Amino acid sequence: MLKIYRKIFPYLKPHIPEGIAAAFCMVASTILDGVSLGMLVPLIDLVLLGRTIHLPAWIPISVAERVHAFEAVPPLAKLHFVVGFALLFFFLKNLALFGQTYLMSDVAMRFLRDLRDGLYRHYQKLSVDFFSGERTGDLVSRITYDVAVLHNSITEGVSDLIFQSAKVIMFTTMVVVIQWRLALVILFLMPVIGLLTVRIGRILRKLGLQVQQRMADLNSRLIETLQGVRIIKAFTAEDAEARRFAAINQGYYKATMRTIKRQEALAGLTEYIGMAAGLFVLEVGGRAVLGGNLSPGTFVLFLGALISLLQPVKKLSRLHAINQQALIAAQRVVELLETEPSVVEAPGAVELPRFQREIRFQDVWFKYQDRFVLQGVNLTIRAGEVIGIVGSSGTGKTTLVNLIPRFYDPSRGQVTIDGLDLKKMSLISLRAQVGLVNQDPFLFHDTVRVNIAFGRPQATLEGVIHAAKAANADDLIRRLPAGYDTPVGELGTRLSGGERQRIAIARALLKDPPILILDEATSQLDSESEALVQEALERLMKGRTTFVIAHRLSTLRNVDRIIVLDQGKVAEVGRHEELLQASPLYRRLYELQIAQ
Repeated sequence: MLKIYRKIFPYLKPHIPEGIAAAFCMVASTILDGVSLGMLVPLIDLVLLGRTIHLPAWIPISVAERVHAFEAVPPLAKLHFVVGFALLFFFLKNLALFGQTYLMSDVAMRFLRDLRDGLYRHYQKLSVDFFSGERTGDLVSRITYDVAVLHNSITEGVSDLIFQSAKVIMFTTMVVVIQWRLALVILFLMPVIGLLTVRIGRILRKLGLQVQQRMADLNSRLIETLQGVRIIKAFTAEDAEARRFAAINQGYYKATMRTIKRQEALAGLTEYIGMAAGLFVLEVGGRAVLGGNLSPGTFVLFLGALISLLQPVKKLSRLHAINQQALIAAQRVVELLETEPSVVEAPGAVELPRFQREIRFQDVWFKYQDRFVLQGVNLTIRAGEVIGIVGSSGTGKTTLVNLIPRFYDPSRGQVTIDGLDLKKMSLISLRAQVGLVNQDPFLFHDTVRVNIAFGRPQATLEGVIHAAKAANADDLIRRLPAGYDTPVGELGTRLSGGERQRIAIARALLKDPPILILDEATSQLDSESEALVQEALERLMKGRTTFVIAHRLSTLRNVDRIIVLDQGKVAEVGRHEELLQASPLYRRLYELQIAQ
């Protein structure tokens, strides 16, 4: 447990001064609360009943003299003084309450902000293989729901631990000082309540884990259905998906209600035990007042302190449950923070000079889990070459090119650029020299201009327009409602596939990388869009070392060389016409496409 909180503590440490100030306000509020309650004795005994206050022997003589002097004041003057004094103390108490609430909320929100920033930055550091093995909804749940649980543990848990504990000490002291025999009843019940809290807390910890897992399931399902809305509608699966979501939602509801039931049962039982003790005290204390052994004002103060003690004890009984949920959330957050990226920069990584000569794959092997996707690949690609990569599905085409920007590292062997091992280069300098255009280009929910300038945020509008023109995108952009300032929608849904592709090409053009990767960049386009995109791609490829993964082999007629992969191995290398003659595998792939 300490290890978990130690990992999160750095996000809370900068805000400790505000937390100390909040704790000071809590203590001040508690003391003022006790003083305000203590005003009942002079109000009832002195002002209303005209009795003399019997002070304990340990009260200092100077204080006793002031109390006795106050007894000689006329009743109406006493009333004015007590009321005015009470108003002042209530004002100060509420000022302290405001301070503690505001400051603790500020600490919690700062912590929430910093922890989410830290998690998000950690997400950005993690390698691509991590995200391929995790559910998006679970990752979203950790940065939203789990962090929010930790936020609640500060605003409620830490706050109550200090504030309610101070109240328990204050009011317990008052009841002990006033009538220690009756106070023994309360002190006896506290361990009983504590035992109940611990036992139920163990159950709540297990239930809390179930709640957080159900929330992750809910987020995952929601994200999947929102992203796959077209498929759902195309297959008229709206009702089926609604039922699946309802089942997951029902699971979250049940897990949450099981937790609430036990939390509230504990709180109710605590309150009932406390109230039973209070009624017992009322019985015994009432007899003492009727027998003249206890003044009415002192007894009312005792009852007030006792009743005031019930609420903090009740809240503290819930504290264990809150901390159990927080511990689970903290554990899930820490698991993520402790996840190390599989691709890291070597100590003393060097800046990669602009690519000039060659890229080499030297006995490269790569495996996903236990299956080798690439096996003993040896290739040399000269600067300026256009290389086609073909093969059946699952033969490692995309994996091969993903090794160049170090989205993954080889399991064995090495990849070099101009003789330098990629593992010895800084990731920023390496990836700055690689441009990527995918089959389904990703656009952010922002304007066209921002999406084109994504790789070069400092680019001028003129530079963006120049790249768009080279990508055959300028005309389509100017037809949009706000031109280059038009939002493209989430994932670019307000644009057609061809339009998204041309904006992605403009983005790569503006980045101006010497190495270019085109992964099935035209496979899903109609003939008219493909012609415009192909023309833009030819401009993009000019003067660059380009890797083209193509489903349509006819688009590779003019590339310098074609690499044919088969079961993760390089089966053949040659030009289109040569391979048609010499490679049965390439010829079979080509004939299958013609038949289609």
